[in-house]
Amino acid sequence: MGCEDCRMNKYAIAFDVGGNFIKTAVLDEQGRVLTGTYAIYPSHSKASKEEILDHFVRIIKQQTNRILDKQFQIFGVGYAFPGPFDYPNGICLIKGVDKFEHLYGVNLREEIMGRLAADDIFAGRKTKDFQVVFENDANLFALGKILNGKAGRYGRSICITIGTGTGSAFVDGGALVTTGPGVPPNGWVYNTPFGDSIVDDYISTRGILRLAADCGVGAEAAEVRAIAEMANSGEQAARRVFHRFGRLLGQMLDPFVRSFRPDAVIIGGQIAKSSDLFLAGMAETLDCTKLAVEFAEDTSLSTFAGVAKLLMDTLDKTAGQAQASSDAG
Repeated sequence: MGCEDCRMNKYAIAFDVGGNFIKTAVLDEQGRVLTGTYAIYPSHSKASKEEILDHFVRIIKQQTNRILDKQFQIFGVGYAFPGPFDYPNGICLIKGVDKFEHLYGVNLREEIMGRLAADDIFAGRKTKDFQVVFENDANLFALGKILNGKAGRYGRSICITIGTGTGSAFVDGGALVTTGPGVPPNGWVYNTPFGDSIVDDYISTRGILRLAADCGVGAEAAEVRAIAEMANSGEQAARRVFHRFGRLLGQMLDPFVRSFRPDAVIIGGQIAKSSDLFLAGMAETLDCTKLAVEFAEDTSLSTFAGVAKLLMDTLDKTAGQAQASSDAG
């Protein structure tokens, strides 16, 4: 960032985008949420391209207005966005899943940057090297844990998020790794063969609901939260659901732990909130004697921190490239 900006407090705006809701917050340079800026909006994921983009930009402006500093600048906006998505180039590739389909093939980075540049008030608030970045939620969760969470304490870790699907990221030496011994392509485990299909069909919300049907849990338990409440109240069939889920989770992780040899496995996502119900089952199929297993209660906060780290890494990389080009010239 230019030295003329040094007297300014600098902030980023983070988005955790889902099919139904968008969670957002303003962050300082350490990835901490600025008081009074955490908010939840509807995603409008089935709306037209123009409506969705206008909605995104409107939220950015509203979040900027929540910053109470007299002297501040925005150094970037970052999105945890569902895939498929060309994250480096900012192009949405979602289709056939009944959400954000009108954004298919759209370069969101260019569209958002263009709309923000046309707003004179916001243009005066952004730094000269302002960036808009995109990444999947599992990678941002891991980056957040590197910046100010549990992953920073370990040399090597596997970060897993469990919700509608299985997100994953492999961390070595404070950085994401997507290739190498023990690392599946892109660091993604979701499409690895498992059971009769792939990991995503078992280690997910639908995987738990299938187990519930197999265990004879009542039809009223149509959500994981309801099954967890039944289990916590002592319902044995519901408790068996989570125990079996834990065993499957351990089975899924075991080959990656053996090959990647992490110091820790860090698990987030909505289902991680029920870790006390499935940890014992997981320990039956995963050797935890030399492995730390930790759970994150609020995945969004780590995802937000990951946005800050991604933005800072991107700015550092851009500055380095500019310096190298200048030196070559």
